[in-house]
Amino acid sequence: MEHGQERGRSYPSGVSEPQPRGEPSLDRLDLSILRLLVEQPRVGVREFARRLAVARGTVQSRIERLQQRRVLLSFRPEVSPEGMGFAVLAYVHLHLAQGRLDETTGQLAAIPQVIAADSIAGEGDLLCHIVAVDNTDLEAVIQTILSIPGVIRSRTEVVLSRRIRPRITPLIDHLAAQVDRDR
Repeated sequence: MEHGQERGRSYPSGVSEPQPRGEPSLDRLDLSILRLLVEQPRVGVREFARRLAVARGTVQSRIERLQQRRVLLSFRPEVSPEGMGFAVLAYVHLHLAQGRLDETTGQLAAIPQVIAADSIAGEGDLLCHIVAVDNTDLEAVIQTILSIPGVIRSRTEVVLSRRIRPRITPLIDHLAAQVDRDR
């Protein structure tokens, strides 16, 4: 097999086909339900069952199983920070003092403009996704972050434009293609 090619699919040189880890082996019905939930969350279980030609109880039990397995995390609507007036998006890399990760994360959670924070390997200890109304507000948020005990330094990267929005359907399609190939 040539490097970069697996199971009939070609990837750029040096890149192998991503493989999901852990438990969630999803079948075609699970993936179809997930796609409908992502694309048309307001339609409802009865309509999903009709479209998929299965019993309503089957769809409901599959949704519950997807929730229990933590594949399906929420039914919340997607809300745009930009639409609410937070036009500036930035990533802030934080370097922390040893042993201060949990304490610092707790204090970051109290800052409304910190919309996500991930513990990372590599440059820094935390990667925070923050929003701000404008650059003045961005500076104020960063200063608030820097005032947290345990934060040693930061590096900020301002997003100029979002080229690919957070998405999940390409992963669903990828897994569905794998299920079809494995049949």
